[in-house]
Amino acid sequence: MKYKIASILNLVEYEDKLKPLTNRRPVASLPFACRYRLIDFPFSSLYNAQAVSAALFISGSGHSLYDHIRSGSSWGLDSVAGGGVFTHSQVLLKSEANQDYKTGPYYYDDHYKYVSKAKADYVVIMGSSILSNVQLESVLNYHMDKECDVTVVYKKVKRSELRDDTIYTSLRVNGNEEELVEGIDWVASQPDPESVLALNMRMMVINKKLFLDYLFTAREKTQDISVDNLIQYTLDFDNQVSGFEYTGYLKVIEDIKSYYEANMDMLNEDNFNSLFYKSDPVRTRSKNSGPTYYGEDAVVENSQFANDCEIFGSVKNSLFFRKVQLAKGSHVEDSIIMQDAYIEEDVYLKHVILDKHVYVQRGARLEGTAEEPIVVAKDSVVDAEGNIVEG
Repeated sequence: MKYKIASILNLVEYEDKLKPLTNRRPVASLPFACRYRLIDFPFSSLYNAQAVSAALFISGSGHSLYDHIRSGSSWGLDSVAGGGVFTHSQVLLKSEANQDYKTGPYYYDDHYKYVSKAKADYVVIMGSSILSNVQLESVLNYHMDKECDVTVVYKKVKRSELRDDTIYTSLRVNGNEEELVEGIDWVASQPDPESVLALNMRMMVINKKLFLDYLFTAREKTQDISVDNLIQYTLDFDNQVSGFEYTGYLKVIEDIKSYYEANMDMLNEDNFNSLFYKSDPVRTRSKNSGPTYYGEDAVVENSQFANDCEIFGSVKNSLFFRKVQLAKGSHVEDSIIMQDAYIEEDVYLKHVILDKHVYVQRGARLEGTAEEPIVVAKDSVVDAEGNIVEG
């Protein structure tokens, strides 16, 4: 291995504005682009940098994530030589149940044991809510060339690309050749929608010793172990933080609207190629199944389909996940239809997100908008009058 890294995936991510899609899954498990999950993107960055292990810290239940990851073999994380996926779920639940959680033998010790035992020189911290395809090898090379204590990844974005009340931060980068980070600010405190910000992508490379030193300070102050806090800690002790500018496709998944837009962006060839093909390849767990079948009367325009679908109706500007059945006479437009959805005859769906295992009865009509798509929760039934009965 060229790089020896300990990888931490901080999946304690804000999910309230993504409900009901996150009722039963963390943000990292959200399906994307017909066959992927958001976790596939940070995992693929680790795979392409030859990482052999990762520690996952999950806010709630990790069941859907475990089902997708399994042994981690799809991303090379099942090596017998120090490899593995180390999962820590229900972080928020444990915190609420035990007021001394962050001073007890859980939160900090779990981080310390993983990193201290890893045969690594650097710690990489990532999340899943900022959709991107970062070439981690380039970030590691940059970090070593700069000889800084910390390197944090950022992208220049317009303020208007994020929610008014966004919880994300931006970096103050000096703009010189050194690309040193001089501070960190809340994006929400910057009101000008046309201003260009150095969005903190919450992806960091930090020297192992500095990270372990931080854990003791974090325990004393009961701080969350996050990229934001690590940047501030490094700056407070006059250590150098360098910025690495990412220039590829990026979307902050912070609410239903942004999740919907990110998926619909994949119908644009330039966006799709930028995310999937202009950097390192994105890997996911393979599922072998038959090709999608298109009936004699099927009409399809600018849409994507996974395997095992049966399409007899018309589809426009939409994404279909695996095993979706669309009956004759039904029309789906500007929508996201997830796995195992069954849509009967004479149904009309526009600006709709159907979660997994949704049954839409004959004659139903649902129409949202691009700003506020209608979301139908997992296992629900949409009756003929368009009423949604949650499962």
